[in-house]
Amino acid sequence: MRSIHRLSLTSVLLRTMLLLAIAVCAIIGVAGLVLPLVPGILFLCIAGLLLRQLGRT
Repeated sequence: MRSIHRLSLTSVLLRTMLLLAIAVCAIIGVAGLVLPLVPGILFLCIAGLLLRQLGRT
């Protein structure tokens, strides 16, 4: 019973970290579309890949 609780806590923590990483990459990506020095498309692609990974878990 205890391992099931730990597994769900790990899953929630992983999802939270992925959502945070997606949000950061998306914000940097949108800023990069406006600012000339930041590679916006690269960060938007990273956010998309992380979002796809989040859908798999």
